[in-house]
Amino acid sequence: MPRKSLIRTNTCPYHVTIRTNNKEWFDIPMPIVWSFCMKSINYANLHHPVEIQSFVLMSNHYHLMIWTPNSDLDKFMFFFNSHLSKLIRKYTGRINRIFGDRYKWSLIKDQKYYLNVLRYIYQNPLRKDLSSLCEEYEFSSLYHYINNQNLGFKLKDPIYGDKTSFLKWVNLEDKKATDQTRQSLQKPVYKPIVNQSSRRIL
Repeated sequence: MPRKSLIRTNTCPYHVTIRTNNKEWFDIPMPIVWSFCMKSINYANLHHPVEIQSFVLMSNHYHLMIWTPNSDLDKFMFFFNSHLSKLIRKYTGRINRIFGDRYKWSLIKDQKYYLNVLRYIYQNPLRKDLSSLCEEYEFSSLYHYINNQNLGFKLKDPIYGDKTSFLKWVNLEDKKATDQTRQSLQKPVYKPIVNQSSRRIL
């Protein structure tokens, strides 16, 4: 199946994910992979500034919610993934590629999808039984935000509403995270500019 054309936009966030080659583990301690990810995000951000809303690292993939003020997701991701791969190969002595394919992305165009994606990203560790609460998983931007730990870059609206209500909601099972629960929270800072056209590239 051909790769879908990228929709360039600075009005909506993207959900981005990528897996390692053959879905293999990174083969190095997760704290080291995390540090490489943070270094690589900061490195890529120097060349192509973006706004990171959430980031969760798993044993063989990561999830990212990202805004691109300059409509250049592809450029940021090239710098990010290539730098991350370089750091991992240098540390492990690995010759083969780190990631199995190019990153996958989806454009978040409405608030309902926005809420679902943000919660899905934070809940990845819970779905794999790696943590009992989203905010307790160490390799998540939410953990570092809640514990006031510096990532080297400022997160864009990592939570919305008051902290207690948000954490209660984000940890709920799907069937319990009803529309009524969502409406009890303050609306997130999600303001896509609907009158600006988006552009596709190959």
